[in-house]
Amino acid sequence: MKRGTVLKWMSGVCLLLSVAVALGQGTGQIIQGPEVEKFLLQAKITRFQDLPEGVTLPKKATLEFEGMKGFGVYKTIDEGPVPSKQLDRAVELQFQDSWKTEVAAYELDKLIGLGMVPATVERTVDGKHGSMQFFVDSKMTEADRLKKKISPPNGITWNQQVAKLRLWDNLIYNTDRNMGNLLITEDWKIRLIDHSRTFRPFDQLKEPKNLTMFSRALLAKLEELNEPLLKEHLGKYLTSYQIQGLLKRRDAILARSKELVAAKGAGGVLYQ
Repeated sequence: MKRGTVLKWMSGVCLLLSVAVALGQGTGQIIQGPEVEKFLLQAKITRFQDLPEGVTLPKKATLEFEGMKGFGVYKTIDEGPVPSKQLDRAVELQFQDSWKTEVAAYELDKLIGLGMVPATVERTVDGKHGSMQFFVDSKMTEADRLKKKISPPNGITWNQQVAKLRLWDNLIYNTDRNMGNLLITEDWKIRLIDHSRTFRPFDQLKEPKNLTMFSRALLAKLEELNEPLLKEHLGKYLTSYQIQGLLKRRDAILARSKELVAAKGAGGVLYQ
């Protein structure tokens, strides 16, 4: 067997093994990474079925790749951005509801190392562009946990995860976070889905009072963000106004962290 053929074969085997792990057929489910992205892009779609949750009419896709089966969530909604829109609860300014921000959210997660948003790629099906997101195996939603009054096994790590998701939703100006799109896995990891109504171009934070503790690693990654980097990775899916708003909210988050550290001390505000 020629060297090139061997390398191609080995690459294929590595991809299959990585996909198997991601699909829960190995030691645990991996929700991000290039192998998961390749699976979402290359796997054959054998079935679509409607999902009961969500107003954006997402579909659950059955995906098959080299004899392995997995699932994805496919969205094609693409509304806005528009100056305002009347919704059931109120008028929402700078409204957008789009598959594009689903992809942008994943790309931003990778840049800052959040590790909570499942792999999401752009994929065209029957001529329609949309987002294909890896379907996460979860044991409950946050709504279920609260309803059943189930306590996390480790309160410290749970609170640290909650702090990260609160920073995240302020960073991306998420207008649609609810307890149903906050998933909890068997090992009590939080997974965040439904980001089609995010990345408003606003300068201010949505809920700054929720920001009371911060990951040092996450703050360091936020400091590395700049306009050229964001345009390179998110420019296909976000406008320049959305990117500028994101950077201004980043600045506000960093400023709040420094204010709290000055008032309470690093030990009361920061963790790894």
